[in-house]
Amino acid sequence: MSRSARHGLAAWALALGLASAAPASVCTPEAAPVAPSSPAEAALLQGNAALGRGDAEAALVAFRESERLAVQEGSERLTWLAAANTQRAAVAAGALEGVEARLAVLAAGDGVASALRPTLLVNLARTYVLLAARDAARADRARRSAALLFAQAAEAADRAGDARTRSYAQGYAGTLYEESGHLDEARTLTRRALFDASRAEAPDAAYRWHWQLGRIERAAGDPERALAALRESVRILDTLRAELAQGAAGDAFAFRDAVEPAYLELVDLLLRRAHAAEATDTESRQSALREARDTLEALKAAELRDYYRDPCLGAQRQTAAESVPGAVVLYPVVLPDRVELIVGDASGLAVYTAPVDGRTLVETVRRFRQLLPKRTTRQFLPLAEQLYDWLIRPAAPSLDGRAITALVVVPGGALRTIPFGALHDARMGLFLAQKVAVATAPGLSLTDPHRIDPDRVELLAAGISLAVQGYPALPSVRAELADVGARFRGVTLIDESFSAERLAREVRTRPFGIVHIASHGEFRGEASESFVLAYDQKLSMSELGDAVGRTRLRNEAPLELLTLSACQTAAGDDRAALGLAGVALRAGARSALATLWSVSDEASAKLVQRFYAELAGGASRAEALRRAQLELLETRAYRHPGYWAPFLLISSWL
Repeated sequence: MSRSARHGLAAWALALGLASAAPASVCTPEAAPVAPSSPAEAALLQGNAALGRGDAEAALVAFRESERLAVQEGSERLTWLAAANTQRAAVAAGALEGVEARLAVLAAGDGVASALRPTLLVNLARTYVLLAARDAARADRARRSAALLFAQAAEAADRAGDARTRSYAQGYAGTLYEESGHLDEARTLTRRALFDASRAEAPDAAYRWHWQLGRIERAAGDPERALAALRESVRILDTLRAELAQGAAGDAFAFRDAVEPAYLELVDLLLRRAHAAEATDTESRQSALREARDTLEALKAAELRDYYRDPCLGAQRQTAAESVPGAVVLYPVVLPDRVELIVGDASGLAVYTAPVDGRTLVETVRRFRQLLPKRTTRQFLPLAEQLYDWLIRPAAPSLDGRAITALVVVPGGALRTIPFGALHDARMGLFLAQKVAVATAPGLSLTDPHRIDPDRVELLAAGISLAVQGYPALPSVRAELADVGARFRGVTLIDESFSAERLAREVRTRPFGIVHIASHGEFRGEASESFVLAYDQKLSMSELGDAVGRTRLRNEAPLELLTLSACQTAAGDDRAALGLAGVALRAGARSALATLWSVSDEASAKLVQRFYAELAGGASRAEALRRAQLELLETRAYRHPGYWAPFLLISSWL
């Protein structure tokens, strides 16, 4: 898509209050943000971002400011759009008094330019839909108003020759009919929306309506047509980039609500097909499972590219479970009505249904994550046993009695926030980490598993032992870096010598295979807010990735391992855990070792020292971590999983 086309699409989506479609597998540096054209537009963007992340109060403030600035700037277009978005934010915030009257005044549109009117009407109609969802007493009236405005928007767009907005008007009207169970009308409107999306060359609309058509056909009892529509939706998503960069701050919400469900709807149907396949029809079953697995892989890649705003993230990697003998890969698939476990190894794929629904699993995972770091209580144990029974035991036919070198988990959503090694087998009285080496992968297609050659790799070790920038001292860091540095040749930067500039300079001049950073750091919901602490400043994870990622093009000496031994992830924040999952990928590393929560300084140093001792002795990364964790687990002072479990090996386990 050309820069001018992107600019037009961005401006249109800004007007409608839509976030970007989705970054995916196309890798090009062209997708640069389009800067706001005025302070009023900048405030409008801030409001859209706040609304996208669920902060309706902040959105309301930003939209009112946008309207005030637009009046000062004399921009009728932005004045109308800011006023319309203000009503959306008011409804989202629960400030419903007088909102219908204000919506009616805006819908009358006295003085609104004819070219803007279709977009404005769609915007207002979507606010009526939101009002119907928020206020049961007004729901029927609000839906009728929405349907009327969608119809008026389609007519106005037709007169203006605006096929894109006509597509959205008819598509959203189809959604209303779909939700009310009028499937024939919904199908007709959705197909019209697809026709207009094709006329407008609008893949951002087309993927939505193919997805909607898939839902309609599924509800109508035609799974084959549903599959065809959903496949087309996902195909389009896999060709899109993050075209609307200026709406990026609100895209966490948009991705979960407007992108992720399209992939999961397809996965759901494919898994049902796999279960329905005759026991003797191995090829049909395997075909459905492979397509479901590949769809999940595409979703994982899209999520990470969305989080890091990097359309090229991981584009150079291609791995499948079938190509890695000895490893078993587990994909837990959380669906609304059930949880499925896809298990893959060199012999093929299998699927098992867990005895739990998606909501119950997620609630249990969140409680487990809250309790596990509390090292003075064992309240976590019943939850650890329950999660084992749901997520591991059903897959026993693919796991028991086999020589498995590593269990590689590819989690999504809330499951990214927990360490699978801390799940507990009540029958055997063992944690999963005691039974098998466990690694986490953001996606197998994003992973490049290779062994580390300890005799050839060079180490850059950096850390902060002193109290700096308001963070407490980490006195064990000196011993940790001394021990790690003694096992590999390389460079050590401690305290004042660990500056952002010095780190970048060292990486520029030497081909380090391991970068070990022992310092405070945090993963948060937005990549730009996540950081690791250097002596002189906070390095965002993007800045860190840019610095150490210079090895990305050095094929003769790639970055094998990035270790962040004192970082933590915001508890229960799926988005923050997504950043942790992608940290190796963003840095161009084959794997990362990082922590889900802050660990005691002494315990962290002991585990890291044993991990590197095993790694230097030739153990695989996953097995080195397992042995280091077992050493802590077998030490009375550090037996609680709050000490040893938060360390995650991400990506390559070899």
